[in-house]
Amino acid sequence: MEVCPEFCIFSEPEDLMSFIDPARCTDCGACAEACVINAIYPDAGLPRSSIEFVQINESWFRHKRGVRDRVREIARDLGHWLPPEG
Repeated sequence: MEVCPEFCIFSEPEDLMSFIDPARCTDCGACAEACVINAIYPDAGLPRSSIEFVQINESWFRHKRGVRDRVREIARDLGHWLPPEG
C-alpha cells in the first residue's frame, strides 16, 4: 500500500487482505486513515472482535498458507463473498 511511509504493508494476489509487518511498522497511523474498511486500529483501540487478526497478521510473515486458510474460514463463517480458490 503506497500510503505507508515505511513500506511495511504487504499482500499477494491470493490474499484476501493486506498484512502489516510488525517489525517495520512505526505506528504512524497513515494506513488506518487510508483503510477503506476501517480495519486498522491502534493497539489501545483494538475491538475484541479483531483480536485474532493481530495474531493472523503477525503469522502471515512466517506461515502464509495457514493464514490464508484461516482468513478464508473466517470470511466463509461470516458469509462474505470469496473468490474461487486457484
